[in-house]
Amino acid sequence: MHLYLQCPTGISGDMFLAAMADLGLDLQPLAGLFTEVGISVCIESTAASCCGLQGTKVEISSPKPSSPLRTLKDIQPLIESSGFSSRAKARASKAFYRLAQVEAKVHGVDVSEVHFHEVGAVDTLVDILSCFWALEYMEIETVTCSPLPWFQGQVECEHGILPLPAPATAQLMQGKPVVPTSFEQELITPTGALLVDQTVSRFGPAPEGVLLVSGIGWGHMDLSPAPNGLRVFGFSQENKRAGEEIERIFVLESNVDHLTGEEVGGLYEPLLAAGALDVIYLPGVMKKNRSGGLLQVLCRQKELLKVQSCFVDQTMTLGFRRTELDRVLLPRHRENRATPIGSVDCKTLTWQGGQWSRPEFEALQRLAQKTGRSVVQLRYMLQGLSGGEDR
Repeated sequence: MHLYLQCPTGISGDMFLAAMADLGLDLQPLAGLFTEVGISVCIESTAASCCGLQGTKVEISSPKPSSPLRTLKDIQPLIESSGFSSRAKARASKAFYRLAQVEAKVHGVDVSEVHFHEVGAVDTLVDILSCFWALEYMEIETVTCSPLPWFQGQVECEHGILPLPAPATAQLMQGKPVVPTSFEQELITPTGALLVDQTVSRFGPAPEGVLLVSGIGWGHMDLSPAPNGLRVFGFSQENKRAGEEIERIFVLESNVDHLTGEEVGGLYEPLLAAGALDVIYLPGVMKKNRSGGLLQVLCRQKELLKVQSCFVDQTMTLGFRRTELDRVLLPRHRENRATPIGSVDCKTLTWQGGQWSRPEFEALQRLAQKTGRSVVQLRYMLQGLSGGEDR
């Protein structure tokens, strides 16, 4: 199932969990999973309504009046010793490390020195583990989200009275689309921003597909006359072929006519090191009949800011075009295949019920050195490696 988050008035950990409960998630097993590692917590979901809309509200509480300040070193053992699945624990550990990096940057300290303060409290630890557990339990494969609401005002925290969005939230919102609002309350908590950062693959309108279920999770603020709710929608993407993987990527491109051949050749290494998926240069004739070309770079959302910065730094371009697209990845795996002239490493792909293998170029180079043949000769000799049509 694909999950779409519609958050006109923000998102927090308990709002997300409440929305999942409204979809039909049973929260009963959760408290027991935390009790196993010595975390006593009460998780209650109740029906609630606002502005005539019915939904669910979740309250997370602990009998202990306060929680100790925890570092990453303290939190990781709690996660690892819990009864959650290995995938949920791995995602939670990654999320807390991401948060530690953000807090370290904000406060100018080492990751190991970060004390999570509010984030170290029981309810937030419960939020993060529970949300990844919920995604797995509900068999959510991908998550997309509406643009995030921008808000302002002030929040009182461990470090004093700070402007909104809170520093950690602002860091986690970087690179994500926002829309203006007039709210002066904390619409997106650090935990909510972290969940978006760690789960959402694309921002924008709802995906194409069949709507299966919908739910509303209510927050705890009065935002009259707007309801303080997170709406979630479950979709079945029936138009997706079995086995396909679809991911959202960005294409950065610019017409380049001011770089030398050596400088163009020097673009590839730093762009790929910055996280680009692919870099291509297509030669052509630019304005004023200048020799030049089209520089095109592909990257994922999480590397966008870094790749974008590298793109400008390395080319000193006056501007660039940016497009968001779907990329379809065919199922593939690597294997070593025996052939009459020796074993060769291949990439085997599947498409529309068929399968074929393609020898890796480096493997052909090694085989060419052993056999005294050229790579081209070997490629033609191995053209029928898949047992079918060479594609």
